[in-house]
Amino acid sequence: MKAAASASTESSARIHVVMGVSACGKSTVGRALAHARGATYLDGDDFHPPENVARMAAGQPLSDADRQGWLLALSQRLALARTAGEGVVLSCSALKRCYRDLLRQGAPDLVLIFLHGSRELLAARIAARTDHYMPPSLLDSQLSTLEPPQADENALAFDVVLTPQQIVDGIQQPEAPAMPEFHKVALYTDSDGCARFREERIALGEGTPQARLSALFASGGYQLRHSPVGFRSSFHCTPAPQWVFILSGRMEIGLQDGSSRIFEPGQHFYSADTLPAGASFDAALHGHWSRQVGDQPLVTLFLRG
Repeated sequence: MKAAASASTESSARIHVVMGVSACGKSTVGRALAHARGATYLDGDDFHPPENVARMAAGQPLSDADRQGWLLALSQRLALARTAGEGVVLSCSALKRCYRDLLRQGAPDLVLIFLHGSRELLAARIAARTDHYMPPSLLDSQLSTLEPPQADENALAFDVVLTPQQIVDGIQQPEAPAMPEFHKVALYTDSDGCARFREERIALGEGTPQARLSALFASGGYQLRHSPVGFRSSFHCTPAPQWVFILSGRMEIGLQDGSSRIFEPGQHFYSADTLPAGASFDAALHGHWSRQVGDQPLVTLFLRG
């Protein structure tokens, strides 16, 4: 996937799909891009049947079957635009590769504009909205479902710390510079109460061109732990969200589904697998376990916040 580049000679009839999870700014960027290109703007939400809107408003994630008819309707509309030489900008979540493949059936040469941002920023945007049916509870479900575009998908990626106009300018300009990112591994509690891993990105939008920085985040102190060879915990939840840095040794984190992930010295992850509000801990459902791996003791740094 290209970081952010677009040929200045593109036809105004080009079809762009602005994609990403709820509150990433698809509609705002889509409308601005359509205006800049003299293209037709289409909001994918307008193509949802009433039953899909009702499910989302009730906090129920849509299944692939729920999305099938919606995606086919969008694909057919893109096919009509392509045949007529109509420039179109469509805002559509398009979270999975298979969803985007359906859209490409109507417009094989479409360009994806992938908007992404930290969970914290997206959650704050959702909380501030009063004019949309998508409830905040669906954000984690969408982030879990999201499959970022791959290298063969003709996609441009932009962090939403940028303003909509900066994103539109980046799409329009050739060789637009990439926004550096920090890749964050997050252990979180999913909507079903189970712990899962996901990848998140933190934009490095501050500092100087030679040394980029993220925004300054609050923290609540740090703690060091030494775990001897053979250490293994029982299933547990994280009392409060914290960064975990592996200083020496190796650490394995196991989930209820039987999967696990090993972290080497110098690696880190963000642990936010907290007990859902109002729930009583169930060792067969909630939490994760951790253990020391190999012949070296495990030394970890916990940074709260």
